[in-house]
This record gives sequence, C-alpha cells and structure tokens, in this order.
Amino acid sequence: TNMYVAVDGYVYDVTKFAALHPGGKAVLRMVAGQDATKEFYALHSREVLEKYHKKLCVGVLAKGAPAVAVAQGTLELPDKSAEDLVSMVPYAEIPLLRLGWARQPWWTDSHREFLVSMRKILADMSSEFFAIEKGGEYVTSELQQRLGALGILAVMNGISVMGVAQRLHEEGKLTMPGGLEPKHFDLWHEYVANQELARSVPVGVRNGISGGMAISLPAIAQFANNLPSGQKDFIVEAILLGTKRSCLAISEPHAGSDVAKIVTVAKKSKCGRYYIVNGIKKWITAGMNADFFSTAVRTGGKDHGGISFLLIDKNHPMTAKGVSVKHIKTSDAMAAATAWVYFDDAYVPVENLMGKENGGFKLMMANFNHERWLICAGCMGGIRGILQECFLWAQQREVFGQKLIKQAVIRHKLGRMIAGVEALEGYMESITYQMANMDPMAQMIQLGGAIAILKYQTTRTMTMISDEACQIFGGRALTASGMGKNVETIQRTFKFASILGGSEEIMADLGVRQALMTFPPDAKL
Repeated sequence: TNMYVAVDGYVYDVTKFAALHPGGKAVLRMVAGQDATKEFYALHSREVLEKYHKKLCVGVLAKGAPAVAVAQGTLELPDKSAEDLVSMVPYAEIPLLRLGWARQPWWTDSHREFLVSMRKILADMSSEFFAIEKGGEYVTSELQQRLGALGILAVMNGISVMGVAQRLHEEGKLTMPGGLEPKHFDLWHEYVANQELARSVPVGVRNGISGGMAISLPAIAQFANNLPSGQKDFIVEAILLGTKRSCLAISEPHAGSDVAKIVTVAKKSKCGRYYIVNGIKKWITAGMNADFFSTAVRTGGKDHGGISFLLIDKNHPMTAKGVSVKHIKTSDAMAAATAWVYFDDAYVPVENLMGKENGGFKLMMANFNHERWLICAGCMGGIRGILQECFLWAQQREVFGQKLIKQAVIRHKLGRMIAGVEALEGYMESITYQMANMDPMAQMIQLGGAIAILKYQTTRTMTMISDEACQIFGGRALTASGMGKNVETIQRTFKFASILGGSEEIMADLGVRQALMTFPPDAKL
C-alpha cells in the first residue's frame, strides 16, 4: 500500500522510505493520508525535512499549498539567502542583527555584511561538518585548504595575520566573507567570526579546524622574529591557506594552568646552532595534524623566569625524528585531534626561538589574553544558539495538552537563560571595545585580570545554560542525534572551556590578584 503524508503543504511519498524510518513503519501509518505537519515538528527539526525533501516530495496540497511552490511552479524548496539565515526568534541574535534596535557605535555595515556572509558560507558546508563529527574522522587537509581559500582560517586568527592575508587576497589566493579586504579587518570582525564558527560548526570539527591554530598562529605572526628573512611570512601563508597547520603546546602532565611549572627542557647543542628539546605535552588541541608547535620550554632556572617560547617544525629534517604524537580520547569528537606530543632529542634551530631566551613567559601571557578572549567569543556564539533552540522547542513541544512555553517553570528557565546571555554580551562587548582601543602595552597590564574575570563569568554562564537547556529538552538532551543533538553536545563538552586556557578557579583568582595590584593603599570602608 502506498503511503503519503503532507508537511507544510508539500506531499511526500514515504512508501519506500517507511522501511528505513527510524521510528518504524507503524508511526508513518498513523499519519498516512493526513496533514502531518504538527506531528512531524513534534519529533523532528526542519533540517530533516530539507534533507529528504528532494527525494520524497511528489506534489503539494490542493488547499494550503506553499505560496512559493505556487508562484514558482516548482516543488523545490527555495534556497536560503544569507539574510534568510538571520533568526527572528527573540534574543537569538546579537543586537547588531535585531530589527528596530539602535546600533552601538562600534558596529558598522561592514560587520553585519561580514557576519551574515560567514554564516551562509558555513551553512552551505554544514552537512560536511556534521558528517566528519559523527564519522569519527579528522578534518582533512582538503577541507582545511578550502576553508583557507574562503578566508575562514584567516579571520579566525585575527589582526596579526592580516598583512599576509592582504597579500594573498591581492594575489587571488584568498577571499574574505562579505567581500571584506583583509586590510579593513578589525577586532569586531574577529569577534563575530568566533561567534559564527561556534554557532555553525560542531565543536570537534571546530577545534580541529581552528582550536589549535587560532591560539598558536598569532604568536608566530607576532613573535617569531628571529627566523631568516621571509620565513615567518612563508609559515603564516601556508597555515592561512591550509597547506600546513599549527597548534599551541604548553600544557603538560605536570603543569596545566600553572604554566610556570613546565618541565619540558630545551638545551643548546654543543655547536650552538640548535636547541635539543625533551619532554611531553598533553591535551594539545589539533596536535595530531599539526606541522608547527608553538611550544613552552624550559631553558633556564625554576618558575617563569626560565621559560622560553619555541617554534617547533616537526617536518624540519633535524627535528622530525624527535617529534611524535598520539591521540587522546576525550569527551570531544575525534575531529578535535587532541594529542600527546612527545619530544625526544628534537633538534630545533636556535632561530626558531620566539622573543628572547628565558623571556617566553610574558609572550605566553600576552597570547593567553587573546586566547581567553576568543574562547569567550566562541562560547557566546554557542550558548546563544542553544538559547534559540530552547525557545523554538518550547514553542513546538506539547506536554499535558499544551505547549511547553505555557508552563511557568519553562518561562522562568528561559528568562534566566536570556538574562545570562544578554548580560554576558554586554560584558563581552565592553572588554572587546577596550581591546580594540587601548594601547597594546597597556592591555598587558590593564586587561589581563579583566579578561580572566570575563572568562570565569562566561564559563559559569555556559554551565547554567547547559543545565537549563537539558531540563527543557529532557531525554532529547541526552541523545546524540535528533532535535536535541546540539544540547547533548554542549552538556558533554562545556567543561572544555571551563578548564582550557586557564581553569575557572585560576581565572577568578587571577582577576582579583590583578585588581589588588592597583588597589589604593589609603582606601577605607
């Protein structure tokens, strides 16, 4: 017997599909020959419909046919433009995209065009990203190179790489979202780039693409000034185009947030031309696929005064046999390529020293400010996307004879989530404004503590969002597929942001200690 169902005015032949339906044939029989729109959206997201539409759609309803199908005389779903991807769900977007909201003075048309263009680029690649995430695969070199040509890798690394990116743009090797020229890229573009990547790309793939690169390449671009002429730009170019990859190698089994306690050692060779590196690094995001490691090593005495920052190229003929990696299975997907990194008599040219010998700790702290800020920006994109999904689910899901949104306890949860996200957005934009306008040297003094507190507040808010979202989605929040898959992902992985780049406790303490450095000695209650 043939089976047909209607959803949103389109008619679908599910006769053959019924045998493949995850819920079995019986569920489809219950709604066969009916308009099943309400039943469909109670169990599925719209992306399921979009996935099977072309294969299963055979017509439209005589009454209630979609206006676009009638007007265009086609059964194909209309392509979504970049603007179609801007959500009208309350609080689903940052204020820049909201109808009727006055624009803050730091936002421009360029930022808006950049944001919606980047969202469209990533949306068009969404199925590929999720296939890698679910398939237990690494991000391929081919995908990395495509993202490089689209400028996605460049925008994730920020202003420090834009000189090289501009040259690549002029040579026709690289475009940018929104038609932006790299020379016009600013911190606000980087802010929305991090939000959009987190919002559109599953966390494992996102970390495999940029999680290691975005916290290591800016350091190379700024500090690798001892390299022979032209070599630094050659490395930056290769990573921006995706032909090479980089990661940050600081954490060790012996030292996580306490960077000053690292034990990986680098000693000069007798000839004085190499550092001989020995040690182990752990939890290195994207380390499995990295060619370059921005590495913390001990070249001097104890604590932070004896630490140097060394760029290790595992493909260098003198270095290769002394560097090996091994995958670490974590709560994140395989795509994140998290690794052990082993250095066993790795000979590294002395010109690969970034900054001065025993002066690496200050460079790492400056790099940490940017790393912590971009972690916060990514978290913002992720939790706002979760807020949107909770709002949508509460409007679709029916319990006890009424929509979930009719329950006061659910509205309270949404109110708490909105308050947390909106307050954090204001805090984040305030800190970003200071980073965009304050003298770089002053930032190292003034903003280290402020960014640490921002990260603490961001991950505490993320913890709350994950908790409330799980309660709103119920069992679907524990299921790695279907309508709750993004909530399942955040509840499984949100602790990465709480720990990496400095744990919450360290961040809170650092913020207070930095504040005490400028506490007026004569202040009294």
